[in-house]
Amino acid sequence: MTTILFGTFWTYTLITALTPGPNNILALSSVSAHGLRRSSKVLAGMSLGFLIIMLICAGISFSLATVDPTFTHFLSWIGAAYILWLAWKILLSKPASEDPDAQPVGFWPSFALQFVNVKIILYGVTALSTFVLPYTQAWHEVAGISLLLAAIGVFGNLCWALAGHAFQRVFREHGRAVNIVLALLLVYCAVRIFY
Repeated sequence: MTTILFGTFWTYTLITALTPGPNNILALSSVSAHGLRRSSKVLAGMSLGFLIIMLICAGISFSLATVDPTFTHFLSWIGAAYILWLAWKILLSKPASEDPDAQPVGFWPSFALQFVNVKIILYGVTALSTFVLPYTQAWHEVAGISLLLAAIGVFGNLCWALAGHAFQRVFREHGRAVNIVLALLLVYCAVRIFY
């Protein structure tokens, strides 16, 4: 992976992991309403589910690239389109708000959420097909990057959980500026895919 793409890989993965999504909102809501200790099962379920989804994404992306190497180029275009769509959604989104009536969920509901969480599925497929498979198709490297993607995703969930009200306050006070910067960084990632 070239240095430029390595930088865009980190930019894309960190922005995606740290922007609002079902996991991050659930982590923020649960910890804000019930504390870190009572929310530990929620965070554990999300983490295990996230890891399994990233490995499934690796298997699917790797299989498609192995069957037809030109599919990787096609996935790069899909990845770039998704990144631009994500930038557009972030640009137009309003800062996250806390739901005071949220009830803690258990391990299994938060685990099951991962299998219908389109954001993380697209995150995995996009990162692998755009930033990894065009440069290596060694299974152990693809699996290793999948583990890294899961760790980055869990890091994003933990940031939202630990920051709680403080993180929400930043979005509330500077939400528009933060969204513009994040959207522009994602546009940069989409453009750098092809250069």
